[in-house]
Amino acid sequence: MIGPRHAAFLAFALALHGFGHAQPAPALRVTASLQTPAQVRIGATLQLQLEVMTPTWFTQPPRLPALELPGVMVTPPPGQGELVRDTAGGVSYSGLRYTYVISPTAAGTVQVPPLTVTAQVGPHGETATGTSQPLSFSVAAPSAADEPGMVTGQLTVSQDYTLAPDPLVVGGRITRSITQRAQGVQALMLPAVALPDVPGFKRYPREAEVTPLDDGRGHFIGGQRIDRADYVAEQAGAYELPPITVHWRDDATGQPARTELPGRAFTVAPAPAVTPPFSLADDLARLRHGLRWVIPAAWLAWGGGLLLAAVAVWLTWPRWRRLARTLRHRAELAAARRRASESWHWRAWQRDARRGAATLDTFYRWLRLAAGARDLRGAVAPLGEAARRTAADTLRGAYGAPPADAAWRPALVRASRSWRRTWRTRHAPTARYSLPGALNPAAPAEPASRQGRRGGGHAGSE
Repeated sequence: MIGPRHAAFLAFALALHGFGHAQPAPALRVTASLQTPAQVRIGATLQLQLEVMTPTWFTQPPRLPALELPGVMVTPPPGQGELVRDTAGGVSYSGLRYTYVISPTAAGTVQVPPLTVTAQVGPHGETATGTSQPLSFSVAAPSAADEPGMVTGQLTVSQDYTLAPDPLVVGGRITRSITQRAQGVQALMLPAVALPDVPGFKRYPREAEVTPLDDGRGHFIGGQRIDRADYVAEQAGAYELPPITVHWRDDATGQPARTELPGRAFTVAPAPAVTPPFSLADDLARLRHGLRWVIPAAWLAWGGGLLLAAVAVWLTWPRWRRLARTLRHRAELAAARRRASESWHWRAWQRDARRGAATLDTFYRWLRLAAGARDLRGAVAPLGEAARRTAADTLRGAYGAPPADAAWRPALVRASRSWRRTWRTRHAPTARYSLPGALNPAAPAEPASRQGRRGGGHAGSE
């Protein structure tokens, strides 16, 4: 017999055992389901609904996997899901439902693999992962009554004609538009409608407009396709655009269906004769005349010569550079010799004398080259008493204290001219292999100025 104390201990142990084996609710539950018609055919549209639920809440949106199936066109779900709630095992779940739109393009069995979803849930944003169960469905092979590219769904087909101008004339245009609008069918699955050629017209097909349809909140409801072609009238007469038949399969009955689009007859009138207000030929001729350029033959010859000269200069440019350096060096030497010559310093002294310079620097530089002496008294000593007196007056007037009048400067200028002639005569070189007249008794004496000119000519010949 078990006493009250033993019974209480046994009840406590059973409670601990049950608490230790209790399974907590999953943090993330992922469920996949297929919304399929009774028979899945090529071109049909299926919806794969993926529910991601948690007993707590999402701190970040779930991260959905990419779905790729061979022989199936898959459109991923939009970013926003549909709110769903459920209760399982006494636990309340809430979450989002996402829809993948899939359309098989080949017959056979399609295997949908398990889809793994990751999300952050709970107050601490913990990462939770859930995986759905695998699914499969079969796609029936097309029957002999099925047209190529036939889609399965609820299809609405309409057409429209636009004329420019109306009524139509040669050169005018007819635009034929055919619009397919299907519920539950992806826009890319809608087949292109063939717009045939028509005699008397030139057909210009346009690019198709393919647009997905939704309910305004991003949820898929179907697709739309618009095919257009422009028919340009080339000849006048009565013509008719043929009717067009669009084949599809009704998803409610599973039977083939078709929609007939009627044709339309048109009368094309001749294009009216229009007289332009101006002559196009004359205007074009004037434009061409203004654009004509006449280049004289002499310009071409001169241009060719300049081009050849430029090429020759470019090819011989190193030699031209060496020649330029040589000429520049020779010019610098010639300038240096000219600045060092007696005549250059004589002109400098004359300029200073006319300006009334306060110093005799330029005079002494000339004196050194003309007489070969550094002081005035030594230079004019051999020239006689008058020259020595002029030199004394110049030194007394230029450097005396107190300074005398400025009459010494004109006297020095006049005297320097006479001195220069004398020094040039004395320093003139003699002719080679000849003696001065004073030393040659056989020859008559010649004036000193003539000897200087003759000697200068011989010196230049050297």
